Amino acid sequence: MSATAVSTRAGKRKVTKKSVARPETREGALDNSTAAEGKESEVMDAEFKKEFEEVMGYLEKLPGKEKGILNNWLKKLKKANDETQELKNWREIRNEYITLMNSQLRRSDIIEPFLTRPQVGPLRPVPKKLAYTKMKFTLCADDSSN
Repeated sequence: MSATAVSTRAGKRKVTKKSVARPETREGALDNSTAAEGKESEVMDAEFKKEFEEVMGYLEKLPGKEKGILNNWLKKLKKANDETQELKNWREIRNEYITLMNSQLRRSDIIEPFLTRPQVGPLRPVPKKLAYTKMKFTLCADDSSN
């Protein structure tokens, strides 16, 4: 901000503050990135909640042992937060686990890592060989029927 002097009728000078547009500071950039991270966190939490609800529907139909192991995994995934996790991308890791679990339950084929209870400590990244990725396919019209 800068000060500007303005003359009045009585000859007295009055000082007013004038706003000046400043270039975005590092602080402002941090505020914007923090807001973006907050929005991304909300989206990831919503995705987790959706997947979690789907898993709960399948869980009711499972036998005791499998149900118990998966319940332990779900508790660990639900407890994951900034204080309990070492890695900055813990939401992404949590969502990979719940998506993997959901895909296995849909196929009625429970495999690693959900055959045993989760390890004690923070979530570790899903092993690459087990990672479930959502792929998008585009269907194209077949032009060979000329």
